[in-house]
This record gives sequence, structure tokens and C-alpha cells, in this order.
Amino acid sequence: MKKASYFLLAVTLVVGVVHGQEESGFPEITGGDELVKEKGRFAGTWFRPDADITLYNKLYLWSPVFQFREGGKQKAGTTIEASRGDQGHYAVTDESRAKFVENVTDTFVEVFGRSKIFELVDEVGPDTLIAAVAMLDIVSDVPPTRPGNQDVYLSAVGEATFLFEFIDSETGVILARFGERQRIQPRSRMQEVSRRPANSSTVGTEVKVWAEQLAEDSRRALEKAHKKAMKAKK
Repeated sequence: MKKASYFLLAVTLVVGVVHGQEESGFPEITGGDELVKEKGRFAGTWFRPDADITLYNKLYLWSPVFQFREGGKQKAGTTIEASRGDQGHYAVTDESRAKFVENVTDTFVEVFGRSKIFELVDEVGPDTLIAAVAMLDIVSDVPPTRPGNQDVYLSAVGEATFLFEFIDSETGVILARFGERQRIQPRSRMQEVSRRPANSSTVGTEVKVWAEQLAEDSRRALEKAHKKAMKAKK
């Protein structure tokens, strides 16, 4: 599947989640076709040209959407193949999926809660932005436990396509969208192989570090847009 298709799928899932909340009194989500692509931190960065983001000082974070790629190898190959990623992607157990969701969700809440511009709230109001998040086509590079407990060293835990959408809570209009596909690894290491063997502890740490950096980038992009708009008003 091409990267453009990942974004279209992500948009569909994010909007689907938001539409599922309409019964609770939220408006229909619109405005996706009116977003304009701009240069930004992420490969996919879009903003609504007439949006006034200075009107908002609160952020409501909906529970993220997670979609894991089905299938994957059930058995590990050789240590060298696993380290190089030559075995392809591995199947993700229910336990590992649940842990990934927990780590990413908790990290997003923590990071967005650090904002000095937007207060993270648990209910929407007239000055509130809804943050809808999707994690799509999540794949794992972590092999199953190997015979003899041989250590495996990886450069990345896996890959995922993410998409953030920021929506006006009263009108349902999408004001901004960020997204791209990334390797799940600390940015400081890039393509280098980790010095620590892959296990439940180190993999969990890798996911948390990656999620924190991703959330920080998204929060700062939103805050940068807010500061820019405030400066333009002066």
C-alpha cells in the first residue's frame, strides 16, 4: 500500500471515530477537503487557511484509534536475519497490542498535558480543540522468543502510520492535520542497532520514547501555529 493510501485510510478512521461520538451531542465533522498542504515537521501537514487557532486554549484528547496489520511470521529466523529485518514483520500478540496501546495512550496524555498554551480537559467547550489520533498499519519487527534465549538487537521495534486531526468542538470543522509513516525507534539512534537486546522491557521503553517524541512534535507544531497567529494579530 502506498503512503498516500495510508493517509486516506487514517483520515477515514479518525473521522469514523469522531462520527461515532455524534450521538453524544458532537457536530458532524467537516472541512477536510478545505485543508491546504503546507511545509511542516511531518511529511503530511495541512491547515485550514481561515482558521483562527488563537480562539482556543483547551484541548480534548479522544482515545486514539489503533489498527495492527494482520498476519506476520509466527517463528523467528536466525539472529542475523532478525537483526537485519530480513524475516519481514512478525505477528503481534493480543498482550503486546494491549501494552502498545497503553504505552502510547498514556504517553500522549502526559505530553499534551505539559502544554503551557492548551489546557488538557476531559470535556469540551466553546474554546476547546478536539484532538483525534489514529495509529494505522502498525507492524512489529520484534521476533518471538528464540530457542536458547538468544539475544536479538534491533534498530526499530516496528513501523506505524499516524495521523493527528484538530477539530473545532462546536462546529466540527477540521482546522489542522499532521501525519506520516515512521519507524518506531528513538530519534537519537536513527538506523543504528540498539545496544540492548529486545525484550518486553526494552521494547516497551522504545515505544514510550518514540511516542513521547511524536507527541512532543505534534504539540509543538500546534503551539507554533498558535504563537504565529497571535503574533499576526498584533
